Amino acid sequence: MGPFIGVTCSADPDGEPRVNPRYVRALHRMGALPVALPFLTDTAAAHALLDRLHGVLLTGSEDMDPSFWQEQPHAATVLMHPHRMTTEVELCRALLERDLPTLGICGGMQNLNAVAGGSIHQHIPDLGDVGPHSDPTFAARHAVEAVGDSRLGTLLGTAFETNTEHHQACNRLGEGLVATAWCTDGVMEGLEAPDKRFFVAVQWHPELMLDDPAQAGLIAALVDAARDVPCGG
Repeated sequence: MGPFIGVTCSADPDGEPRVNPRYVRALHRMGALPVALPFLTDTAAAHALLDRLHGVLLTGSEDMDPSFWQEQPHAATVLMHPHRMTTEVELCRALLERDLPTLGICGGMQNLNAVAGGSIHQHIPDLGDVGPHSDPTFAARHAVEAVGDSRLGTLLGTAFETNTEHHQACNRLGEGLVATAWCTDGVMEGLEAPDKRFFVAVQWHPELMLDDPAQAGLIAALVDAARDVPCGG
């Protein structure tokens, strides 16, 4: 039996959780048993839930409340539904406190960083001389470079191409996190917690690049790490 890997949900207009099937399909293809996670209200509930999982995939999301890093919302900010926002905060807080295999994707990367005490560039075009990072078709590709001895560098190599669909990016890193991949224009594209067994977050969407063996291997690496640990880490 494959490992149970929790998948964070989006919120529908009524605030009810809805899982995106593309993440479920990708995990199932790699041999995991995906579990759609409910919305949570506190860290204790998050820990109780994580006690029953072998790993977590933090999916893409709308924007985190910038009051977390003492800023006002940008005009382009689109906040998550409050139910999801609370869930993301409590779940990320619990994950940062333990050693459970975790993969953050796009908004999942930004949410982890913000909850860890980092900050977010609220609108990439404001950074000036940067390339395009928002393609809702996910067809465009841009170059990314990774640190050779990092988890991402080991799995994907030091130079590769990714899709892109985000208007925000991590700025100041949160406690315990290390940047390990960047777009060639300097926008941060990957981070890790090197003191944990598998704790990786990326700005792109590997679940939509499964025809690329390396990108599929990134999701497979989460699943493989989850196989090796008991529930709850």
